[in-house]
Amino acid sequence: MTADAHTHAAGGSRLLRNRNFILLWCAYAVSAMGDHLSEMAILKTQNALDANVDMTALNARMTFTFFLPFFLLSSAAGVMADRFPRRALMVGADLVRCIILVMFGTLILWTQHWGAWGVFLPLSLVGAFAAVFSPARSALLSTIVQPDHLARANGMISGLGIIATMVAAMIGGFLADYYEPTVAFRVDAATFVVSAVLLMLMIPPRRQPLVSVEKKTSVLADLRAGFNYAGSHRHVAELLGVAALVWFCGSLVHSVLPAIVRDVYEGTYQDISNYRALLGLGFIFGAIIVSIIGNTLHSGIIITWGFFGISASIAVLASSVILSRWGWPASTLATMGGCGVVAAGLFAVSIMATFNAMLQRTVANRYRGRIFGVTDVCTVGALLLATGALGLPTSFRVDRWVGEILLGVSLLTFSAGVLTFMVRLRRNCMDDAIVLVFCHIAQFLARFWWRMKRIGPATLPREGSVIITANHTSSIDPFLLHTAAPYRLISYMFAQEHAEKPLIRWFAKKVECILVKRDGQDTGATKQAMRFLRAGKVVGIFIEGGTVAPGQQSEPKDGVALLALRTGATVIPAYISGVVYYESMLAGFIRRHHARVRMGKPVDLSEFRQGKADREQVRAATGKIFSAVRSLAPSSTDENEKNV
Repeated sequence: MTADAHTHAAGGSRLLRNRNFILLWCAYAVSAMGDHLSEMAILKTQNALDANVDMTALNARMTFTFFLPFFLLSSAAGVMADRFPRRALMVGADLVRCIILVMFGTLILWTQHWGAWGVFLPLSLVGAFAAVFSPARSALLSTIVQPDHLARANGMISGLGIIATMVAAMIGGFLADYYEPTVAFRVDAATFVVSAVLLMLMIPPRRQPLVSVEKKTSVLADLRAGFNYAGSHRHVAELLGVAALVWFCGSLVHSVLPAIVRDVYEGTYQDISNYRALLGLGFIFGAIIVSIIGNTLHSGIIITWGFFGISASIAVLASSVILSRWGWPASTLATMGGCGVVAAGLFAVSIMATFNAMLQRTVANRYRGRIFGVTDVCTVGALLLATGALGLPTSFRVDRWVGEILLGVSLLTFSAGVLTFMVRLRRNCMDDAIVLVFCHIAQFLARFWWRMKRIGPATLPREGSVIITANHTSSIDPFLLHTAAPYRLISYMFAQEHAEKPLIRWFAKKVECILVKRDGQDTGATKQAMRFLRAGKVVGIFIEGGTVAPGQQSEPKDGVALLALRTGATVIPAYISGVVYYESMLAGFIRRHHARVRMGKPVDLSEFRQGKADREQVRAATGKIFSAVRSLAPSSTDENEKNV
């Protein structure tokens, strides 16, 4: 295994050797357990299993009350995370929540007579200090983990946090079924003590000043700077919109799930907890997938297909509710609903782990705490909108409309998937949605299965006529070049005999390949390539013609130079290494590689463009282009990039 391959494969093990990450990882998981362990006990105080109780409204009010402080305080908490030691803020938040949970039973006795919302008001105190904990944790993570490990770290944190939430749901349901609510509150308090101890064992990196002391800015100015930063950066603003939508839809599903389990699946408190655990199981699967694929997929692709996945999953869950009205057995519906819940959790956590990694990579460290505070404001604002809409009505029972609510969630997330897909279509300068889907698949195969990495910058111009030319070792080479510069569609010269089958011919035309006869007399293909270049497109030509085995001598063909001199197109050289040579086209696709692509600067052909290009000038230009391609080959000592 090459050194680079070992690095890719061992990314997770490196994180597991990072002491600070392990402690933060576990502390977050225990704290997440504490945030949810008492939920079933609180519902028990309201006799939620009674068929006459509107459980959806109760659950929505509980969620609303817990998260309201996030909306009110997260911006200030983000400023605190940029001004004060982040670990100390998290420890303090844990200890205060412990004290509140010890007194929780007494607090409920005081507030339960204050209307329909009174019993849930003590949760707002717990939520207030959870709001302090959240931006400090997110901002601290990026200072103890290397940038290329952020996607995996967020996936691992999300996964363990969800495992903790699952455990909390199951323990909470058990305690609610067999013990008085005060027992759950005391167990909950203990979790925050454990979290605080784990955080105190961390040895964080030397603190760098995050907010300039010389400027002496006020807290209000820092708050305004955080919102201005989010609003002025289009990428950040779009990410916040994605997160808000996921939280809005997730809050609706989370609120209606207990009523579905009680009324459709005929379940108990323990069953309600088990279905929340199933949601957590989906979160775990999603976190594992994110941890495995790491950076092999563009984050925008994960978000787009994540929305489509959520839509399909919620549609399955909604179907279990609607089919119950037609007399389907509860056991069958419970299985169907469980599958939908797991799948929804999988796709949701994939989006959120990707969101966190993108935000941590995008935002400067001095703003990171404030931006995560703004994130909490946006996401919790969406949650409050959803749960408030469900929890406020008292004149009718929301439980009767849970199927329609889920169908609305499915339609909304499907629309979000379409919108993000159209945005990617526009930004990739493509007019065909099918082609973009193929590009997504190609990028995934290249980065995950063929372990492709681009060495150095992508030098392919974003506009104008371009010829990209490279050596040719395998049938996967066109996919590798596309992945190295995915922002433009490359029209490759493609051997006509490979397009004899209707499906392959259709695909070749769809991605604008130029079919070429191997006899060397195909003037039609040359004319088509010239038309493409004069229209400002990118044409890909392998300068050696067919595939060439490592060590085999080859002569460059004149096609690249001829087209460049006739059309004035820019020539970008590239070199592909780390690819195993196979005579079979199919074998190149199936087998794994350690592919590397290096792109060079444009080849200067101005000396050959004086007057009419004769055969001698074309040959000289070909030699210069071929030399530029070969100069990009890795050295013999570079094991990460040489041909296998």
